[in-house]
Amino acid sequence: MKKLIATSMAVLLAAPAFAGGQMYEQQPTNFMGWDILPYVALRGGATYGNLNYNFNDTKESVSQDLYQARVALGLSMYDSARFEIEGSFFTKGEDYKDFGNINNVKVTSKNIELMANAYMDLGHFHYIQPFVGLGAGMAFIETKGTGPVYEVSRDNTRFSMMGTLGLEMPFGCYSVDVAARYNYIDVASGMHDFSGDIGIRYMF
Repeated sequence: MKKLIATSMAVLLAAPAFAGGQMYEQQPTNFMGWDILPYVALRGGATYGNLNYNFNDTKESVSQDLYQARVALGLSMYDSARFEIEGSFFTKGEDYKDFGNINNVKVTSKNIELMANAYMDLGHFHYIQPFVGLGAGMAFIETKGTGPVYEVSRDNTRFSMMGTLGLEMPFGCYSVDVAARYNYIDVASGMHDFSGDIGIRYMF
């Protein structure tokens, strides 16, 4: 995962070299009165996950520390808003809990999400621009509880939604984004993810 993030960021940073290597301002396309710039984005960070999991007819709150990578394709409404499709990939999460009379149950999760996100700038600032965002989509998630006697495994496709607060710092055709995210997945008795990430957008 770390190698994938590092390699992809290197590709994004090297992209202008193929067009002369200049940090130039892109010229937006006007569409129905909107100035539009397409972009590709790569984001990476860490997530604290809280899964309300039921095993042996007992519900427990399972905590998981994860790494994440996000890849997005989108359209930027110049100095206003952005719309994108984003794929999110999470490392495997695991924790150990006692469920009633069954002790030391290993609970794991694997998660990939496909989201449609919308972001809106708050005010108009030149160097550091705050923004908010909302997203909705689908999570493809596997949850598994492994006890000493038996195992329960489920593959689910579930609704997911996300709220975002962040700051963007534009540098010509690039923008560096720092964001805090809350993500809810309608799986088991509810999965709550609290994430922080940093990303690079390249506008073309």
